[in-house]
Amino acid sequence: MKNEEVDSLFLKVHLSFYKSGLSSKLGSARSNVLLTLATYMNERGGCYPTQRQLAERSGMDLKTINKHINSLLAVRINGKPIVTRELVSRNSYKNSIYTIHPISQISIFKGEIEQIDNDYVFETVRL
Repeated sequence: MKNEEVDSLFLKVHLSFYKSGLSSKLGSARSNVLLTLATYMNERGGCYPTQRQLAERSGMDLKTINKHINSLLAVRINGKPIVTRELVSRNSYKNSIYTIHPISQISIFKGEIEQIDNDYVFETVRL
């Protein structure tokens, strides 16, 4: 794929991300990290950027990215995670493979979101 084709792709940040209050509950830093992570996702929500790539693209340092990634992994809406991570061993190190779930109100290509109603439960769980 040529760079022009890649640059013409776009995320769908559904209006419900804002109207439901999810954006404000996440706060600006976590919302920024979630949207930055989403710039790497495929239509199934899978993505595998390094924390260095996330730091460069978001304008944050590595320590801050790590803090907000871990915080996003703990967020639940109606008991469902908005982001999950799988650690995969490759040679002598581990890679993180993230999945951004439809409950996040973010999609790409023809991806769908999972609707949330106005009285949804937002919680942060201990990991």
